[in-house]
Amino acid sequence: MKTIYLITMWSGGRPAKKWKSEVKPEPLPQGTGVSFVSVGTRLPVSVIGSISVEEFESGKEELEMGSAPALQEESRIPTTANSKTNNIEPLF
Repeated sequence: MKTIYLITMWSGGRPAKKWKSEVKPEPLPQGTGVSFVSVGTRLPVSVIGSISVEEFESGKEELEMGSAPALQEESRIPTTANSKTNNIEPLF
C-alpha cells in the first residue's frame, strides 16, 4: 500500500478541480498554495488559492477487486487429473 494525496481547488465553497499526487505537496514560498506532480499527467502543478490536501492509503481498491499479488496466489483454482470438469483452467 502507498500513500496518495488528493489536492482539491475550491471555488465558491464547491470543489472546482481535483488532482492526485504520490508525493506530498510542497507549500509554495508565498504560502498561498502548493506544488506537486500530478499522477494523471506526470507534470508539475502549482495551485494558488483556496485548496485542501487529503492523504489516503492506496491499495484498498486492489484488495476489493482481488488483483493484489497476495490474493492472486490464494485465488488459483487447483486442477486435478481426476476431476470431472477438466475443461476449467486457472486464469492467473
